[in-house]
Amino acid sequence: MVQEICRDIKKLDFAKKHITTTITALHRLTMLVSAVEQLQVMASKRQYKEAAAQLEAVNQLCSHFDAYRDNSKITELKDRFKSIKRILKSHVFSDFSSLGTGKETEEANYLQQLSDACLLVDALEPSVREDSVKNFCSRELTSYQQIFEGAELAKLDKTERRYAWIKRRLRTNEEIWKIFPPSWHVPYLLCIQFCKLTRTQLEETLSNLNEKPDVGTLLLALQRTLEFEEELAEKFGAGSGSRESGNDIGESNSENSNQAVSDIRKKYEKKLAANRTNENEA
Repeated sequence: MVQEICRDIKKLDFAKKHITTTITALHRLTMLVSAVEQLQVMASKRQYKEAAAQLEAVNQLCSHFDAYRDNSKITELKDRFKSIKRILKSHVFSDFSSLGTGKETEEANYLQQLSDACLLVDALEPSVREDSVKNFCSRELTSYQQIFEGAELAKLDKTERRYAWIKRRLRTNEEIWKIFPPSWHVPYLLCIQFCKLTRTQLEETLSNLNEKPDVGTLLLALQRTLEFEEELAEKFGAGSGSRESGNDIGESNSENSNQAVSDIRKKYEKKLAANRTNENEA
C-alpha cells in the first residue's frame, strides 16, 4: 500500500515537472514572439536605442530554444529575427553613409540618431562594427585619394600637404566624430588606412618617375614623414612618453627625427661624393 502511494507520488511529481517545464517554455515562447514583433516595429521606425536593448532580450530568449532546432515554428521565428537584423544593419549603413555630407547641420537629431545607431551596432555581430568603421574610413579617404592622385599634388615635394590634409580632417571633425564610442578607435583606424593609402600612392609616384629623384626632395619628404609618424604615435599613445611631458616630448621627438634625417643625408652625401670621385678618375 505504502509502495503504491509512493509510486503514484513519483508519477505525479514527474508529471508536475513536465507541466512546469512546458508552461515555462510556452511563456518564453510568447515573450519571444512579442519581442520579435516589437523589434520589427522599432526597425521600421529606426528606433536604434530601443532596438539595441530589445536585441539583447531577443538573443537571450532565443538561447532557451536551442534544443528546439527541429521545430518549424521556432525555426521560422528565428529566421524572422535574422531578417530583422539584416534590415537594421542596412538602415544603419544607410544612415552612416550620410555622415559628412552636411546632413548633420541640416537635421538637428541626426547626430543623436547616429549615436543611438552605435549602440545598436554593438548589440549586433562584431563584424557589423568592423564593416561600419571600414566603410566610414573608406568614404572619408575618397576625396583624399582623388585629390592626391593628380599630377601636381602627387609629387614628392607635396608630401607634407598629405599630412596636413589628414590632420586638418581630424581637427575639424573632432566634435562630430564623438558620436563613435571610444572603444571603436575610429580616428586611429582612419589614420591606419590613410597611412596605407599614402604609402601606396607614394610608391606609385616613385615608380613612375622618369628620372632619379632629387636627394634633397627625398630627404625632406622623409623628414616630414618621420615627424608625422611621431605625431601619430604621440596622439594615439604609442609614443616614447606620455602627453603629460608636454613640450619636452615634442622637442625630443623632433630631435630624433632630425637626427635620423641627418644620418641619412650624410649617408647619401658620402655616396654622391664617392660617385663623383669615380667619375673624375674615369
